[in-house]
Amino acid sequence: LPISQHAAAVLESLNRLRLEGKFCDVTVHVGGRAFPAHKSVLAAASPFFHDKLLLQDGGRLLLPPAIDPDAFEGLLHLIYSGRLTLVLDALPGHLLVASGLQMWHVVDQCSEILRDLEGGDR
Repeated sequence: LPISQHAAAVLESLNRLRLEGKFCDVTVHVGGRAFPAHKSVLAAASPFFHDKLLLQDGGRLLLPPAIDPDAFEGLLHLIYSGRLTLVLDALPGHLLVASGLQMWHVVDQCSEILRDLEGGDR
């Protein structure tokens, strides 16, 4: 018996908890910024995080310096909300970070948008 909007409500609640810093068990460090999160949510959303967290104990995760913190913040919001909000100029940066995090569905969507934009410029 599916309950309408249950999954969306749980994800919204997890995002609220993250923003309040409640029950967060990992802090992702990117470009001098710190982002509290939940290991299980990150692992479920990204094979990169799944593997990294599986191999690592502790609550601190350092991402490579090449990752843009603003793009990461946008993808973290996506992980917790299902929505990616960005300026078109930032799309290539989000694409690179999504690729590094092995979020292939995001890579596919961002690539498709870039292809459509390039096609419109011709």
